[in-house]
Amino acid sequence: MARANVVFLGVAITLLGGCSEPAGTARTCSGVALDGALLMLATNLQASGLGRIDEAGCLTEIPDIALGVDPLLSSGFGGPFVCVRDQGIVREVDPDSLALGRTWVAFGESETTFELATGGKAGGPHNPHDADLDAEGRLWVARYEQPGVAVIEPDGSFGGTVDLSMFADVDGLPEIEALRVVGDRVFASVQRLDRRTWKPAENGALVVIDLASRSVTGSVDLGGKNPFGRMRPVPWDPSGKTVVLAMPGDFYAIDEGHAAAIVDLDTLAVTGIAEESTFDGSLAEVELAAPDEAYAIVAGTGLENATRLVRFDPSGQTEPIVLADTREGGQGGNYDYWGLAVVGRHVLLGDKAYGAPAIHIIERVTGREVGTLAPERLPPVSLLPLP
Repeated sequence: MARANVVFLGVAITLLGGCSEPAGTARTCSGVALDGALLMLATNLQASGLGRIDEAGCLTEIPDIALGVDPLLSSGFGGPFVCVRDQGIVREVDPDSLALGRTWVAFGESETTFELATGGKAGGPHNPHDADLDAEGRLWVARYEQPGVAVIEPDGSFGGTVDLSMFADVDGLPEIEALRVVGDRVFASVQRLDRRTWKPAENGALVVIDLASRSVTGSVDLGGKNPFGRMRPVPWDPSGKTVVLAMPGDFYAIDEGHAAAIVDLDTLAVTGIAEESTFDGSLAEVELAAPDEAYAIVAGTGLENATRLVRFDPSGQTEPIVLADTREGGQGGNYDYWGLAVVGRHVLLGDKAYGAPAIHIIERVTGREVGTLAPERLPPVSLLPLP
């Protein structure tokens, strides 16, 4: 599964003018105290919004038309950010007030729609998927519909690109998915999907860019296909130099290779996490709570797109345990579980079930659900723990 543009801005404005437009700010509480706050991104592909879950276990929601119709949430130095994919921009977010701050345009005026080597054109406007600031205030942007990482100067001007086309598959696009700035280097993951089928053409890779020279200095094969979503720092490395990536490959097949990978950004050492056959599905999101404790949203290969929350040991010493399953209780599929975070004693799981969206709060020590938040405006699609 890939995140192609699903709707253009003009259509989004039409939809937002109708009955799908959400009401104003809402607040609901779970009754469960948490060990930290989180940011929630919500969308129904017609309207979008932000929410903040505080330590008291209460959710404040703020719908906002400025976030487009299918945004993505980014973390990193100076973040968080929202990548407004259908408009080709990146928005800064105040994690306390949820107010939108600075806006960056993620493409240059002279850039045109990319011509695929296999025929046809990529989407637009360049579809930003992730962003991060460096210490000098430059914003680096992973763009899905262009072969280069964009660099936005501190004054907001377009500073050019770093070409990653040498990592592309046969269609000429590498599908740049995630990006992270660490020290004097930028790390970008590439999916390498063949757009004739939207299936992985080869293993995903992590590309290393020297920040000062803006040149590629190395890369590493991730040992699995389709690195999907943002790079997530592991909790036992406070430097942020160790990250985990989910690699679901073809969502409708059991792929060979790693289902996820832990990467040491200092050494580029890759530690693979199991194979998809272990989970009987693809890992759409993965969070590590400890070296021997991880959680993942697993997507089944069937057309119904059922999802499960699984707890497992990354070392493979124990069998995965299913904590929640959309196939139970008649809920069904449609990738309902989306959004995963570990905060202290709890795991939070987003559930965008039609007509009954929720954020499930699960106790790590027992694996049991101890509380629920019921968003009143829009269904959750991403959760980000706040420092």
